[in-house]
Parts: sequence; structure tokens; C-alpha cells
Amino acid sequence: MTRTNHPGARLRAAAAALVLTTVAALGAGAPASALPAGPGHGRLTVYVAPTGDDANPGTKQAPFRTIAAARDALEGRTSERHRGTVNIRGGEYVLDDTVALTGAENSWVTYTAYRGEDVTITGTHELPADGWQRLTDLGADELAQPQYAANTRLDTDALRDGVWVYDLGAQGIDPGTLYKNGFNWVQQPFAPELVVDGATQTLAEYPNGNACETKDTACHLWGTGGKWGAVGPRDLMNVDLLGRFGAQGHWERSGTTPRGQFEDKKQTLADPDERGSWSSEQMRTMTPSVFTVGGRAAEGDRYQRWAPQAEPVVDDLGGRGLGEYADVPVQLDPRWIEDIDSTRYETEAWLSGYLGNNYANDMVRLLSWDEDRLFAKYPSMYIPQDEWTKVKVVNVLSEMDAAGEYYIDRYDGHDVLYYVPDGGTVEGKAVSLMSFDKSFFHLEGTTGVTLRGLGMTGSLVSGVQLLDAVGTLIDDVEISNVSMDAVRIGRTADTITAMPDYQTFQGGHDNVVQNSYLHDLGGGGVLLGGGDRSTLERGDNVARHNEIARFSKLATYTPAGYLYGVGNTFEHNYVHDAPHMAVQIMGNDMRVNHNHFYDLVKNAGDQGVVYTGRDYTFLGNEVAYNHFEKIGGSNDAFYMDDGASGMRFHHNVVQGAHSGVFFQSGHSNTANDNVFIDVGRTGHDMMYHQKGERSLPVSNAWVVQSRFNTFLDVRPGEKYSATPETVATWHEHYTSGEHLYSDGTPIVYPEIADWYVPRVTATGLACTAADYATDATNGCSRATVWNSADSLYAPARIELDRSVVIGGGDYAAGSASFSAPAETYNLARWSDKVGTNVVRPESLADAGLDEETLTFSTTGAVAEAFGEAWVANWNRLVPTP
Repeated sequence: MTRTNHPGARLRAAAAALVLTTVAALGAGAPASALPAGPGHGRLTVYVAPTGDDANPGTKQAPFRTIAAARDALEGRTSERHRGTVNIRGGEYVLDDTVALTGAENSWVTYTAYRGEDVTITGTHELPADGWQRLTDLGADELAQPQYAANTRLDTDALRDGVWVYDLGAQGIDPGTLYKNGFNWVQQPFAPELVVDGATQTLAEYPNGNACETKDTACHLWGTGGKWGAVGPRDLMNVDLLGRFGAQGHWERSGTTPRGQFEDKKQTLADPDERGSWSSEQMRTMTPSVFTVGGRAAEGDRYQRWAPQAEPVVDDLGGRGLGEYADVPVQLDPRWIEDIDSTRYETEAWLSGYLGNNYANDMVRLLSWDEDRLFAKYPSMYIPQDEWTKVKVVNVLSEMDAAGEYYIDRYDGHDVLYYVPDGGTVEGKAVSLMSFDKSFFHLEGTTGVTLRGLGMTGSLVSGVQLLDAVGTLIDDVEISNVSMDAVRIGRTADTITAMPDYQTFQGGHDNVVQNSYLHDLGGGGVLLGGGDRSTLERGDNVARHNEIARFSKLATYTPAGYLYGVGNTFEHNYVHDAPHMAVQIMGNDMRVNHNHFYDLVKNAGDQGVVYTGRDYTFLGNEVAYNHFEKIGGSNDAFYMDDGASGMRFHHNVVQGAHSGVFFQSGHSNTANDNVFIDVGRTGHDMMYHQKGERSLPVSNAWVVQSRFNTFLDVRPGEKYSATPETVATWHEHYTSGEHLYSDGTPIVYPEIADWYVPRVTATGLACTAADYATDATNGCSRATVWNSADSLYAPARIELDRSVVIGGGDYAAGSASFSAPAETYNLARWSDKVGTNVVRPESLADAGLDEETLTFSTTGAVAEAFGEAWVANWNRLVPTP
């Protein structure tokens, strides 16, 4: 289904009336210069211009030079009645420090581009053309200088032709650092990035390209490709996985990889003092990969250019795995290779991509090679597996063979930038190095601040950070080329998302990001933290009418919209062109409505465009009226992982996807009144039952139980436990009917009062395989664990009803069978609405669906099947004006 008007333009047009309404409501446009004079300057409107001077009075005729000076001039003088305005004249503003706005003193101020002038706030260093030199123009004496030692790695005329160099060290420009980053690692600032004419360039890599679909092997180095459904060319194959890590299927209990040393994987250890998580520093010293080289990596001994030749020295073999893996040598941190001949070998190459799964990226540094072995420094988070391996070699000068690639030689203080510009020259191009490691704006404890019409580009962290801010309006801004997230409202706990204590803090409330263009982001778009899960108090932070494009370029699990906490909204956004998910829900009563999701999850597996998981208490979330179009790989539109419950997915159009919805072991999830066009299967499911009758504890049991206990069960003496007051609040909230979905339907889940974790009656401990018997009387029988609709392990009250399926497949229902006595399980056991009321028109025209407006006629097959009232309700709710 292709719409004739571009979705982004349509969203912006629809937002025009909204911005006027919002501005009027917040009083953002008041003529502050007419207000009573305060101390100091006699006005509450001040001006900033690139040609100004901070010694000026800040008038239009004599403006300040910096935004910080304008902030200081208004500090302590503004209020809700007497708002301040900082008019920023067109031009570029290079920041040396973040613009920090704190407390009441910096509240009730609008920072705005003056009359729509083009304002760019940047943290980048310009690299003017007169500082560049063609590599081939440098004479032998210049190339003999130490800083140019690496140039000989470009050892053919083809590699040297078109290369330009810039001596960063001579200009006093910090070349930055490449840190280890990846899923579940403590996030570090990313390395400086080269930006040319507003576009981020490519760190020199092999293989080239980023346009490959999930199974295409051209753009990456692969292992076997087995878990991707691809035939991998076996470029990199792991050495002795069993001896170095233990059985791949046992990684959760082996403790031989970093992921096995987090708290949730260690709860069965006998000594309580050993159950805590290792520090990130400890984890970085664990067993790194060793690869046997083959395929393209071995052609012409290519891999021998990526690192020096040496067999690394390991001082500490320490066998420190868990239980039966206690003797596996998991502490194998090798020494750095000293005195590398940088004229021959790469000194700082990395493997970046997927190493232990297909849903979360990682990176390891290449240390050395010997014979046909390639040795890494640093571990991957999961056991590296040949079936998953899909990586690039990055930061390799000897592979800089395509326009747009660059490399910084940091070795031994050389600090020289190498670059292959498009068109063969840097002349006439705006070239800058992104090295600013702070946010452009940091708001903490403020009220009523507005940022409007500003362009922000070039930060190694996030663009705008809000902490404990209230009533902030970020309107019509453009944020690009930041290494982390464009806007962060609140902050997250310093732990991984799988931990029970992962949450957000300082989210404030009633903050809005709207009408903005957020693009080319290393991380995500807008983090919407806010609200209190203990009290279910709402955050009411909103991202709406934005275009968010080309995000998650440096990290996975960095979506366009993070919904954390309670009561935040992601609506009317156009989200497109990214390798991973678009929205992650971790909280309650969220809305993901009226968005157009296009060309997403292009380079990941086991994922959804909208993703949530590992919590039975994520209740009251709504995903509605969205258009999901062109979903990559074997992924889903909406993925409800590991017990996610209380999700409502309705009135969506899913088009061009492998799968619509995935129900994974949760409760009370519904997917009704949706349209599926050219979707391989409308949905599928997985039940804990499918691993066998005695498969206790279930997968990730400690996490999901702990999260359940935190809000819905009082467990005295346990680390995670609700208070009676919290339980009472939750029961009231989800039974009163006072809280509503967007269509007016009450958010009610009275069943939560009856949900339980199957436990041994005498001890109160969760049932394990040792406690279980089919007819047990201790609380761990088939009837109490697997059959009861109120057991958390039974996926009860799941609905997939009233679906329109055009040119696609049916729902793929899971099934499990137990014996003695024989019983068969599927979702229909606990619900009479799974895959029911399906209409299958032969075409859009037969369905009566207008591809432009997404409305149904009253004469098509859908109207005939579901009735005119259903059609009228769809046409009222779904189309976006």
C-alpha cells in the first residue's frame, strides 16, 4: 500500500494546528518585552547572534554572542506570569559546554530561532579545506614524519588515490577514543564521527555497505548463518567453544560469559554472597573470542592486515565458572600487544555486530593473529556462536576503499585523519569532526521551558537531557548526528533492562517533543521516562508529530520511542529506516497510537517493531491505529516477550511483514480488529508448556517472578516485594474502570487479584522440577502449575479476534502435549477467541479498503462480514487527519 503524499509531510501538515493550540496553552508566544522591568537589564526578551558580544546588553541591536550569556541575563527574573524569551539569530553556535538550565531560576523561558531564521547549535570542530592535504601530494620527507606512519598501509595506487589527510594533532583537536560498547554493557561515549555536508560518514570497514537485508551475506562477515536462515560463508568460526565456555545451551548457568554473571542467572548458587552481579570492569576481563579464519577473511591473507602477528600472552587462566563449569577457564584476558609496527598492521581494529545472538549487537577489539587464528580482546556479552556470527571489521585503514570512509590513526599520538571524499575532493564541502561529549541542553528541575525552531548537531552523547523537568515544550527542532539519543526525558538505572530493578528516574511530567525531525542517530529518538510505578501516577510525557529516521546506527535496543514508567505517549510519528526496533514499552498505561512505522528491524532477528517483555505487570498499554509497513527479516509488528501481559493491540494495519503479533507466555493480551496485508502469518505464540511438563523453573523465572512480586505480591524477607499499600493501589487502579484507553474503553484487569506464582505450599518457594509431580498435593501439581488460568505459567485470556487478512497467511498456533494422563495445550484452552472471526478478501478492492485514507467502504467484504457499525467505528478511529 503506497500513499501518494509523503507520510512525513502529511504529519507536519497535520501538526500545524496542533502547535498553535499548544503554544497558546503554554503561553509560549507572549510578548515578554512589554512586561515589567526586573533587576539588571530592563527587559525579559534578549537576543543572541553569532556576531554579538557577551559584554553587550542583549538587545536586538547589541546582542549577546552565546546562549549561556542570555540565560544568565534572565536568571531568576522569570515566572509563569512573566515569561522570558531568548531570540537566537540565524547562524552557527559552537558549544564548548552544555547549556545548563536549572531550577526555578532558569524556568519559564523560551529559547527560539528568531522569526524562523536558520539556527544551528553544534559541538563539532570544523575542518576547513586549507587544513586538508591530498595524500598523494605529500612528499617523501613529509610522509616520513612519525604521524604519517600508517599511510603505508594504503599500499596500492587504488587505495591511495583520492585519500585526503588532516593532522588533528597539529590543530589541537582531540581524536577521541574508541570504547567497547554494546547491548548490556555500561554505555560509553562513542568515538568522534566525521560529518560532511550534514551527513555522518562511514568508519572504514570491511565488508562495505549497509543496504543488505537480514539474510544477505554481502555486507558482513559470517559464521554458518544457521540462526539467520542464511548460508554463511564461514569467514569467522569460533575455536573450541565447549572447552573455552562450556556447552552453548548451558550459557545461562555456566557463568562463563558476562551475561551469565548477572544477578538473574545466579540465584541458584548455594552461597547468597555469590549471587550478585559482577561489575562491568570484571566482565570486560572475561574470555574473548578466538576465530579460525576462512572464506573472504582468508582470501589473500586479508585478515593478516587487521592486527599484528602474535600469539597473545595470558597471565590468569582462572577457572571461575559456576557449578559444573567451575573449572572452565573464563578469566582469559590477554595482554595488549606492544610495539606494533603500524606501517604494516592495523592498531585498533574492532569486530562489530552480532556474536552471540541475532537481536543485540556487541563489539570486540582485534588483538592479533597467528597462523589461521584471529584473537580478540574483550568478551562478547553472550557465548559467541557460529550460527549467530554476523559482523563487520571496523576502524581499519587498510580497508578504506570506498567514498565516504574515514579513519583516525590514534596510535602512539599520531592523531591523523584519513578520508576518501565523494567526488575526490574536500573542497567546497562543509567538513567537521564530531567530538563534543556533552548534551546541547541539560534541563534539571525547570518548569515551562520551551526550545523552538533550533537545529542541533554533533554530540557524542544525547542531544537534550531533561531531569525532573515539568511542562517543557521541545517544538520544531532538528537534532542529528548525535551518538546516543536525540532527547532523553529522565534517566535509567545503571543496570541492564533484564534486571528487576531496572527503572527510570527524574522523568518529571507533562513534557512534550513535537513537530521535530530527529535523524541520523547513533542511539534512539525520544526517551519518555516519567511516572511512578508504585503509585501508578502518570508521567504524561509525549512525543508526537515527529519524523524519526535512521536511528540505532551504533547500538541496538535504542528505539525511536522508549516508553518507561507510567502514562507516557508516542503518537502521530513517522518512524523509518532503522536496523532495529521502533518502540520499547517498559511500564504501564502507555499509548503507541497513530504512527507510521516504515522499513524497520532491517538487520536483526527475534524482534518486533514494537517490543515489550519480561514483566507480567506491564498492564494497560495500548498499540492502536498504526500503520506498520515493510518489516525486515522474520520479525513481528508487535512482540510480547517472556510473560508480557495486559497489552492491547487494535485497529492497526500491518503490511509487508513475516509476522503480525507474537504472544510469548503472557496473560490477558488482545489483538483484535486489525488488518494484515501480505503478512506471512497474522501471529504466533509460545507457551512455557512447550518445554515439557517438568520444565521448572520456567525461562527467566527469577526475573518475571521478582517483577511480579514488586507490585502485586507481598513477599516478606525477599529482595523484591510489594507493600500492602502498593497491591491495594494496583487492584483499585485496574478494577475501578476510571482509567480509559484512547477509544473510551475502560482499562480493567480484575484477574490480577487472582494471579499467582506456583509455590510449594509449606515453604512458599517457587515450584521447581524437584517439587513437581502431576498429581502432587504440595502446590506443585499439573492442576496448579499448568492448567489454572490464574497461574502465571498459563497464557490465559489471550485474544486474536476480528482480523482482516489480505494476501497473507493464518495464525500459527503453538501446541504442547503432556502424557499420563494425556492433555494438549494451546491458547484456545483458556480463551475462545484465538484466530476467530477472520475475513479474507481477495484484494484491497474486494475488502473495500481505500489505500490512501485507510478507510473501509460500506459495501465491501469487510462490511459484509463485520457489519456497518464495525466499519463506521474503524473509519472514525483509524484515519489520521
